[in-house]
Amino acid sequence: MKSVRFLLAAVMVIGLLAPLWALQQKAPAKEMSAQEKQMMEMMQKYTMPGKHHEFLKKYVGNWDVEVKSWAKPGDEPMMSKGTIKAQLIFEGRFVRSHFEGDMMNMKFVGMEIIGYDLFQNKYVSFWIDNMTTAFMTTSGTLDASGMVLTETGMSANPMTGGMQKTKEVTTFMPDGKYKFEMYMGMPDGTEFKNMEFVAGKKMM
Repeated sequence: MKSVRFLLAAVMVIGLLAPLWALQQKAPAKEMSAQEKQMMEMMQKYTMPGKHHEFLKKYVGNWDVEVKSWAKPGDEPMMSKGTIKAQLIFEGRFVRSHFEGDMMNMKFVGMEIIGYDLFQNKYVSFWIDNMTTAFMTTSGTLDASGMVLTETGMSANPMTGGMQKTKEVTTFMPDGKYKFEMYMGMPDGTEFKNMEFVAGKKMM
């Protein structure tokens, strides 16, 4: 239902702005009114990628990934390997990452979309994979260095049948690698780091 409402809203916006786009493409037969100029400025403000989207380029490329995961606090980490292929889409508005690896001796495939939402003024990530039918969405901001992205959200917990808090921290390191850490909220309010990977660019 949400997707239908979003599609209808998008159609309405396109319908309102289409004449302005057409007007901009043609030789100016007449001066745009102040209201039309304001609408055009608002459209450009919220639809065109800007400086925040430059950060997305850091993800682009083919990566080898070393993964650590923990089933519960205090456990020894389970080790695995994988690959990530990431590319910009929609003229740099988003980056799409495709992950392939293994989890608990089973093939694990996932896809993530990351972008900067100019309406919310924050980065938003969307994740799906072949081990669940649940969607995971997180959002957050960069630190002052511009190298650490911290996002929070809610994810499905199949053990309880409910939702749990999730925190994700992505750190781009000076050696060109990046580290991704995932934390799950515990019932007592503490955080449990259940997954970490380090991604290094594949050698050409």
